[in-house]
Amino acid sequence: MTIQNICGIPVIISEIPYTRAATVSIWINRGARDEIFPEEHGLTHFLEHMVFKGSKTRTATDISREIERVGGDLDAFTSRDHLCFIARVPAEKLELGVELLTDMLTRPSFRPEDVKLEKSVVQEEIRMMRDDPDDSGDELFMSCIYPKEALGRSILGTESTVDNFTPIMLREMLGHCIGQKELVVSVAGRVDEKAVLDLVEPLTVSATNESVSPRNDGTQPFFPGSKKVEREGMTATNLYMAWPLPILELRVQQVISILNNVYGGGMSSRLFQKVREDSGLAYMVFSSPTFFRNEGHLYVSATTAPENARKVLKIMMDEGAGLRDTLTADEVEDARNQLIGRLELSLETSTSQAMWGGHNMLRYNRLITLREVLDIVRDISYHEVQELSAEIFAEEKLTTLMYGNLNGISDR
Repeated sequence: MTIQNICGIPVIISEIPYTRAATVSIWINRGARDEIFPEEHGLTHFLEHMVFKGSKTRTATDISREIERVGGDLDAFTSRDHLCFIARVPAEKLELGVELLTDMLTRPSFRPEDVKLEKSVVQEEIRMMRDDPDDSGDELFMSCIYPKEALGRSILGTESTVDNFTPIMLREMLGHCIGQKELVVSVAGRVDEKAVLDLVEPLTVSATNESVSPRNDGTQPFFPGSKKVEREGMTATNLYMAWPLPILELRVQQVISILNNVYGGGMSSRLFQKVREDSGLAYMVFSSPTFFRNEGHLYVSATTAPENARKVLKIMMDEGAGLRDTLTADEVEDARNQLIGRLELSLETSTSQAMWGGHNMLRYNRLITLREVLDIVRDISYHEVQELSAEIFAEEKLTTLMYGNLNGISDR
């Protein structure tokens, strides 16, 4: 893995000689949290949709036909922190993947008739999310954790904000995104470094070096508390819990990952064993650290019958609170090996390596290699994990949500 700088834009290249594939990912360091004005809410996600609707030289059908004609595919996603556009192609077709993404991002058409049509598509996506108990529960829980902050808003926006988007708004947003200080390019696969740099140069030349608009870049506070929200039509109760996480530098994140593996990060974790295997109280229960640009939280979720909701919630809370005093060295060692194995297995494809390079460049503003992370993980001590457990699992920091069927669940 190497990094080059072209026109101020980091270009990360991971050569994988044994694969026949190549992936190019273009990362934009702006996400839903950076929408300043209420009328913009959901515009970043809408922009993601609209660049696929055609450029000045290609229609939407042209784009899909050209990439699928070679067996490749295009993808994209919007998160609260960033945008990402991805092309996966056979290695010898890398030029096509790069050219398509460059064309879409630097010369989009944004035709009024396409904007009108895509509004209906995104509004359907919003309604689909609202109708899904898990998706709507996750969205509601984010609004509980960050009730007054940009992180608590839906990435999709609302039906009314989407209805008011215009081509002018899209062009202004795109101008903020395609700036030298906002872009990272990460390419992986059976590729040649010089060839990659030649291919991505048109994108870097198109990027502006002008200052971008204001953004919500500060740390957004976590709000502890508890809430119950009934939803008609659900027979089960979805349970959500979260604790805020400390400073998110690289080593601390790996300590958190080890701790999470002990607590609820797999089938051998305490939560899975206690809630499902020992008690049969839930089919699904897990925990996962969620890391944002400047903050994060440990997310915990389970689904159970209403009459078992309090029991499951108590196990989830007690297992966290008791970790400092009951954590064993064997548990830490098993969790460490689990993390090492997952890291190694997670980088088996050109796409996973391209995503690793781009995402970590945005998070740490430097090249992060797998070897560096593995060395950190192997160096973490039992006492580091034990001390962090006491810092994280404090009852006064906890946020909980019961969502769905609340029939018979007391307020205590």
